[in-house]
Amino acid sequence: MNMKCGFFVVFFCAFCVAIEAPGCTQERTEYHYRSQSEADSIGRPVDETYIKADGTKVVYSSKRREKNDSHASDTPAQIDPAQPAIDLREKKANGEVVLQATFPEQVVDHMLDCVRSEEYELIWNQLLSADAKKDLQDRGGIKYFQTFFTTNRKEVMATLTCMKINMKNGHVILRKSDDTHVTAQLDSTLRRNYRFTVIDFESTPTGMKLVSIR
Repeated sequence: MNMKCGFFVVFFCAFCVAIEAPGCTQERTEYHYRSQSEADSIGRPVDETYIKADGTKVVYSSKRREKNDSHASDTPAQIDPAQPAIDLREKKANGEVVLQATFPEQVVDHMLDCVRSEEYELIWNQLLSADAKKDLQDRGGIKYFQTFFTTNRKEVMATLTCMKINMKNGHVILRKSDDTHVTAQLDSTLRRNYRFTVIDFESTPTGMKLVSIR
């Protein structure tokens, strides 16, 4: 199979706000609107909070926000305690990095960080689905996987970045094929500009996983 044909990945930040509290360091928070239909399509709750790898707090809510309301009143103390923030990239004392992802946009964020840093083994070990690993064994397993990313790094990064930016403006189509599989595809206005246009995900007992980029 041609390595550049693809083998196997999402989200527009409504806006980012820097929160300042007296005597504290600056904290960055992103707020996103999430409708019930969107939540149903990705199998996640409407209201959710987590922390990205760079320390940015991400808050999803069914309440639409006005840009001029995004100031001191949005301090972490006022976030619903029933929705605790999740550290998606945890570095343990022994240096081990643990990635957590429960829906597609989190996988994309991790992928962007890992591909940028060329952490391909980390993607293989923690983000790739078991079935995808099994399918790749006949092609060389992790060696093939690393070669794919090394060869197509620029194009993969372009697709990941495009999907992250355009997920919420209608230019990325999300389809749920069954109870556990979700596909994200660039629409026709973007598709012709990218080598990779489709990313498949699988929801597993250990979190959302990457299935393919094609």
